[in-house]
Amino acid sequence: MKKYILFFIAITLFAACKKPIAEITQFTWLEGRWEGVEGDMQTFEEWEPLKNNVIQGVGGLTSEEDTIFAETIKIELIEGDLFYVAAVPGNSNPVAFKLIKFENNTATFENLKHDFPQRVIYSLKADGSLYARIEGNRSGKESKQEFFFKRVE
Repeated sequence: MKKYILFFIAITLFAACKKPIAEITQFTWLEGRWEGVEGDMQTFEEWEPLKNNVIQGVGGLTSEEDTIFAETIKIELIEGDLFYVAAVPGNSNPVAFKLIKFENNTATFENLKHDFPQRVIYSLKADGSLYARIEGNRSGKESKQEFFFKRVE
């Protein structure tokens, strides 16, 4: 019986000590206002500085000064893992995507249970621009949408 208790304690401690893929401080390069163009619309994301282990912001599309679409977004630590969380109009609850990969200032967040997208990818490019992509299965077909941003503030 003691062996089982010790084994359980060891497994619990090992799980509690797992190292996250990345630290939230590695995402401070998102801070600021980013703008891009999508067809005849303007795209934007605005990320606030890190506060209380959360980087939060808003993103969306505008056309001639009117906001067509907006969502609140954040990256936060939840139970030892980093998540990209989006609150989208029309969804009753925010959707969380778990960080599954981070290297060379490229982060991949994933939620395979979500309808579309299942992955959200951010990459800080060498020229200082921001590349974002949403992708996944949409109506039985792989689909993706890309966004290219330049920092304006």
